[in-house]
Amino acid sequence: MSKLIESTHERDVLVNNGYMYLFDALSSDKKRRFWRCRNKNDCKARVHTTVDDIEIIKSINEHTHDSEAAKIEGNVAVNNIKRRAADTTESTSNVINECLAGLSEAAKGAIQSNYALKKQVRRKRNNTQAVPEAPKDLTTLEIPDVYKMYSPSEGHVEQFLLADSGPGTERILIFGRRRYLDILRNSKTWLGDGTFKISPPLFTQVYVILAEYLNGVHPIIYALLPDKFTKTYEKLFQMLINLCPELCPTSISLDYELAAINAVKKNFPNIIIHGCFFHLTKNFKKKIGELHLISKYNNDADFSISVKMIIAIAFVCINKIDIAIDALAENLPEELQPLLEWFEDNYVGRLNRNGRGRRPARFPPSIWNLNERVLNGIHRTNNHAEATNRRINVEMGMVHPTLWSFITCLRKIQAGRDTYLFQLESGRSPPKKLKKYIDTDKRLLKIVQESDTRDILTYLRGVAHNISLQ
Repeated sequence: MSKLIESTHERDVLVNNGYMYLFDALSSDKKRRFWRCRNKNDCKARVHTTVDDIEIIKSINEHTHDSEAAKIEGNVAVNNIKRRAADTTESTSNVINECLAGLSEAAKGAIQSNYALKKQVRRKRNNTQAVPEAPKDLTTLEIPDVYKMYSPSEGHVEQFLLADSGPGTERILIFGRRRYLDILRNSKTWLGDGTFKISPPLFTQVYVILAEYLNGVHPIIYALLPDKFTKTYEKLFQMLINLCPELCPTSISLDYELAAINAVKKNFPNIIIHGCFFHLTKNFKKKIGELHLISKYNNDADFSISVKMIIAIAFVCINKIDIAIDALAENLPEELQPLLEWFEDNYVGRLNRNGRGRRPARFPPSIWNLNERVLNGIHRTNNHAEATNRRINVEMGMVHPTLWSFITCLRKIQAGRDTYLFQLESGRSPPKKLKKYIDTDKRLLKIVQESDTRDILTYLRGVAHNISLQ
């Protein structure tokens, strides 16, 4: 997996598969970044990446030198030292010792001298405005005014901390721009997703709510939440309604987290909950692993299609789900019956003993069924939210930053989202969907439209050929 670190001169360095690359140029259409091996005089290896989430899309030439795992680990440690120096008032020695703890012997041998590291700490602190000490708890946390504001342009400053639930162990902070609340108010389609790696200490997750606008999907608010309880999500959405009472979404796409689902239903009783198909497949694949079937799934092509015929039930019209389950129960191999039963119990509801009706499912078909969504061209997944959180993770550049680093970086991320929004408002088109996904969508739509002309097993098999478990 690729990631960005900083060079000694604070330039972006791309790390991928044990090698380091320096940024070279942008493509003419501004959609790709070109990177060259940092040993440019001796090595002609290059890679191309996407602009936002730094995904490798092309590699050119092989490296003519050995990989640099030790140097990379050392450079990451130096990055952490400089961040910690900027974010805390700890002694220089303590900053260095804390960041070098756990470093491999190879990396310790490759890293700069202690004297050079101390110079880096002092230089960073001389160039960085002093920051407050890390908060000890949410009750005594006080946010300086400078961290409550955002400057979208020179000479213009506005509120960035939109809401603070107030001192207490269940404290919630909501960041964003007020003008984006207008997008949220006017959008009928929302998406929500949480990320945990970049939550500052004292908070459990960063929860992002996105909305559709100008054929794009935009992160509107970033909420720091202390836990994942239903009452916390309820408070979050109530705070959002207090910020903008006219909110009236028609639908929201979420992952399969009951606490968030129940909180949304309570605050927006008429909203349609769309479960994300990507998260459904993740849950499904996890169960395959628990049943010790993952090796056979990965190596037996026919078996993998049989497995995916179960998850393909998501594409069956709701009033035909029972028919699909009965057909699979009769035709799937014995080793897949526990998987089918698990899916039925959690996502359809076990049949009552008298054969009349079903027990309530943990996640009813109305949440995860895709039949109508495919026919109406509605998002099947929460991938826009997932991509946003991946991008935030990449741009943060570290796990669990201090609250002050988090806010500082979040403002930079917001500036990038502002630029993208302005481009759409000026008439530019959002990035095109990759052809392979467009082709898959077309095939699935054709199969769903032909459902009345196919027997149920043929239908499920057709869908299974066009879905993947990630």
